[in-house]
Amino acid sequence: MSNQDRKPAPTVFVVDDDPDMRDSLQMLIETLGYCVRVFESASSFNRFYDGDRSGCLVLDIRMPGQTGLELYEELLRSGRRLPVIFITAHADVSTAVAAMKTGAIEFLEKPFDGSRLLELLERAIRIDAQWREQRSRFDELDAKIQTLSRRDRETLEHILAGDSNKVIAARLDLTERAVEMRRARLMQKLEVTSTAELVDMAVTHRVLSDVQQASRHPAFLIPGI
Repeated sequence: MSNQDRKPAPTVFVVDDDPDMRDSLQMLIETLGYCVRVFESASSFNRFYDGDRSGCLVLDIRMPGQTGLELYEELLRSGRRLPVIFITAHADVSTAVAAMKTGAIEFLEKPFDGSRLLELLERAIRIDAQWREQRSRFDELDAKIQTLSRRDRETLEHILAGDSNKVIAARLDLTERAVEMRRARLMQKLEVTSTAELVDMAVTHRVLSDVQQASRHPAFLIPGI
């Protein structure tokens, strides 16, 4: 693999208004073997992060201006999803509950153990990779679905409903031959060779579309944890 083909290493983004804590976290996380980038405020990270760089977020909850919770909710709504580990020096039950409802990996109270942080970082990086693979799959399917005309979509809906060519012809006032031609054109556009493959693609696209929409809401929970 050439240097141009090699993907950048995941980055651990640290957002904390305490300079001593930022320095301490940067040193610790670098020691654990990760690339690190630190930010002194939620707004500075929000301006910087466009969603393209893989990794995870270590985020202080209580900061001047925009809080950590407010920042993460904004990231979700804008589609810039990153697994997050919330940290705080002032833990309380209501804040912990609010943090976990956003889909946080964990809620850590300062000071915390380095081995525990390493475990969570490894978990977060794996989840981010899964999210990005899922997003890539959705984008690939969506690009194909977007090529479909109104007639193609109409035909697809009937196929997904399990209608035979004869039923589709009757409902759309077409000949069975015309339906066969529509079906063939639809399969050609979506680059599939069987009805089963066509249905699987369409259902997968719908499921991933729902997941993408759900992930934009603060109540979204990370699957599998």
